[in-house]
Amino acid sequence: MKDISKNLCSVECSIRDVMESLNKGVNGIIFLHDNNGVVKGLMTDGDVRRAILKGAPLEDKVRKYMNTDFIYALEGLPRNEYLKKIQGKILQLPILNEQGHLVDILFFKENAFLPVSSPSLCGNELKYITDCVLSSWISSQGAYVKKFEKKFSEYHYDYPALSTSSGTAALHLALVASGIGPGDEVIVPDSTFAASANVVIHAGARPVFVDISEDHWTLNPELLQKAITPRTKAIMPVHLYGQPACMDEIMSIAEEHNLLVIEDCAESLGARYKGRLTGTIGHIGCFSFFSNKVITTGEGGMVITKRKDILQRVSQLRDHGMSLTERYRHEYVGFNYRLTGMQAAVGLAQMEQIDSFLSHRQKIVMEYESGLKDIPGIILPPRQEETDSIFWLYTILIDEIKFGMTRDTLMSHLKNARIDSRPFFPPLHGQPAYKTLAVEGDFPVAIKLHEVGLSLPTANNLSLERIKSVCSYIKKLQQGRSVDE
Repeated sequence: MKDISKNLCSVECSIRDVMESLNKGVNGIIFLHDNNGVVKGLMTDGDVRRAILKGAPLEDKVRKYMNTDFIYALEGLPRNEYLKKIQGKILQLPILNEQGHLVDILFFKENAFLPVSSPSLCGNELKYITDCVLSSWISSQGAYVKKFEKKFSEYHYDYPALSTSSGTAALHLALVASGIGPGDEVIVPDSTFAASANVVIHAGARPVFVDISEDHWTLNPELLQKAITPRTKAIMPVHLYGQPACMDEIMSIAEEHNLLVIEDCAESLGARYKGRLTGTIGHIGCFSFFSNKVITTGEGGMVITKRKDILQRVSQLRDHGMSLTERYRHEYVGFNYRLTGMQAAVGLAQMEQIDSFLSHRQKIVMEYESGLKDIPGIILPPRQEETDSIFWLYTILIDEIKFGMTRDTLMSHLKNARIDSRPFFPPLHGQPAYKTLAVEGDFPVAIKLHEVGLSLPTANNLSLERIKSVCSYIKKLQQGRSVDE
């Protein structure tokens, strides 16, 4: 139960007293009661400001200026009834008992819709964007692009880094710069976001889908070996939900068949495989900075590689295929895949916070594990030896028999409680977009995980209290208790 005593003052107190109470940090609201403890009105920061602007002396009794026409609710109502009242302009809802005494306060920020992910922009983002705008260098030519690339490179053991307009653009550039095109095949896991397959097709090649392992949710090395043909030119392991793929086995297979390995690290920035950061194990690493990723630039991506020939072509291809030494001389049919200076300014500020972001994510994971581990029917995400997942989205599996309801039913309940969730990625082999590929093979794991898996809210700025409330809600559902208790 939260401490609401600081939010209470007598109607006999002065405006100065209310200001002092507000200054102590009480979410911007004071409730005023009479000698019997009955709430008679309230004052917010705005009410105080308006009173002073009208000439009210600071020593005046607050009863003359308090707001007596306010929305409240009686205790004991279902939680959904409370939530209905704190939408729109109502940011704080006092809960009164039958005697009119304040027993609780619901705050909008504590009960607002909880998204599955959201960006955390609490560092130097605004400062750097402002500086970028004032400099007038807001395009891809600005200083912040180089600063961002340098910071990202330093984090990844000084691997050369080139920013792009999106994670999809990064993957596409990696393929085209590597010479992959018509007649070639690229092996892609069946469970991943569509961009992993789309870029292969955009390069003129054919994606070959391979099932994932139930042990780690990433590319199954045994099935990978069987999928290689004389046309195979590259392997694209995806570190799904921040779980590092089995890179030793993948690199061994790639070396045996002389294949390129392009790591799709869209969801794994900061994850490690046997101590090494993802993106630095294969030949090329590609990252995404979409708003739901570990760091964001709104939209954006990055390519890192120590292959100088590939790096040079990526640099040219992202800038219309232009020569690096002679402007307006176009050596390739290129693309406009550049990141803007304003986006890079946000990215630089985000990279300054990467360690604290990842540290807080681990606390979120520990809170989920503690709150969900003993609930029958919930299977927690895998933890592999010698790997450090960042759990991009904390994703669980539902055993319908033991839990007592299907995954979809649970998601429906969560939605009603204003908690967002997301189903496990649907298998690519069944997507309408890829019907012409004549996909072969079986994909039992990808199908199963899509049917029973869901991702829960996971973000850099998510409070542990919100995580506890999600776990508590799920536990009550499983136990068949009223979720309004």
